[in-house]
Amino acid sequence: MAVVALTILLCLLLAAFLYGKRNLLSPWFLLCLAITACYCIVLFNSKKWDVDINVNFIIYVSTALIFWWAGDLAFGQILPSAPKTRVRVSPEEAGLKTKYPATLFIVLSAALAFIYVFKLLSDVGGYGSLSEKLRHIYDSVVNGYTPGFFYSQMLEAVVAIAYVNTYRLFQRMYSRRDRVSIIKLLIPVIIFMVTVLFTTDRNIFLRYAFYAITLYVMFYMANTKKRNPNLSIVLRVVLMMAGILLLFFLLGKAKRYSSNLLNSLSIYGGSGLNNFNIWIKNYNGEMMLGNSTLATFFRSFEGILRTLGFKVDFGTVARFDEVISYTSSTGYIYISNVYTALKPFVEDFGYLGVIILPFLLGGFYRCLFNNALRHKYGFSWVLYCMLIYPIIFFPIAEQLFGRFSLSFLYELFWMAVVYYGVYGVRKKSAKSQKAKKEINYGKG
Repeated sequence: MAVVALTILLCLLLAAFLYGKRNLLSPWFLLCLAITACYCIVLFNSKKWDVDINVNFIIYVSTALIFWWAGDLAFGQILPSAPKTRVRVSPEEAGLKTKYPATLFIVLSAALAFIYVFKLLSDVGGYGSLSEKLRHIYDSVVNGYTPGFFYSQMLEAVVAIAYVNTYRLFQRMYSRRDRVSIIKLLIPVIIFMVTVLFTTDRNIFLRYAFYAITLYVMFYMANTKKRNPNLSIVLRVVLMMAGILLLFFLLGKAKRYSSNLLNSLSIYGGSGLNNFNIWIKNYNGEMMLGNSTLATFFRSFEGILRTLGFKVDFGTVARFDEVISYTSSTGYIYISNVYTALKPFVEDFGYLGVIILPFLLGGFYRCLFNNALRHKYGFSWVLYCMLIYPIIFFPIAEQLFGRFSLSFLYELFWMAVVYYGVYGVRKKSAKSQKAKKEINYGKG
């Protein structure tokens, strides 16, 4: 069964690559790639984890991938992608050259980060070494601690500045006229990294890493003269991912994780699918009708829902899934609470969950991607790259609905405020307008 599952995933990966016109950022291709890569991690640890792939696992995973494609195909007809005629647009021609408040962002990031970190250390930092303080913060967060609304907004602002600075950094790399200091652009990103260390939430780092890589690839593809840049992109991304995985491991070590690098990557990357394989084999529970997938949403809006007359109580919903723990025949002790996005989908709607929700997600991401293709640079790029992580996380844990809360809305709000505060509403360049007229004239 393990070989059958791998064969199906590889066939779907190839189909997604061709369907996406060999674009490495096509959402269905990214999803198939993420699941195939994580499944390979499962196979790599098959003896250590006593992996036994069952038929239900193959059916549910394959169904989810196929209906994601169906949603992608259906919604792609509603919002088509850019015209086939390719018009090369430089950052300056796209109207992005503007005075950038690099120094102001340094001061703001430093001040907000300092206050936020000071609050964490004051509340739950404890005593001892830095790693002991970080572990204490982590344990407190797991048990429900939050610094409060005011301080959380400071963190969101620091994150937004780092994201927009990264966007400007790539713009600077591909611009001949932009003279903003690269060092000044990097300082808020470094401040962001230090802040992430104290939050003890490595997912914040991963979300930024996926954003930065995706954004870099978009800039590279828009400015390269190569007809087929995929090989160059893959080589560059592999090097970037190596550095990201090392930093991810070190962030775990900072809060006293005991696993070595290989075990850490195996558990985080592969245990999601493996746990789903274990769980789905004997699952026969009652459907939760949205309470699993939308638990974070309901918890965040519980007060509003009660005001509207809905009787809800999600105060007892655990932040993390229950832990799977067992000792394999090789003596390896397996402990993990990371689950694939498929688990809450099935808990809510059974088999229909891997039909309906992937279909809607496929359509949603196709619209985002097509919008990014239609506009060179701009906020459409930032938004797509910012929301790319739920696709990458799909085989590990649900990250779109699971983060859809007031804090997620605040994150989007601060991103829009910082971006449009710098760039304003972009006007189409004369060259792009002329090209569009020529294309429309050709259609006539």
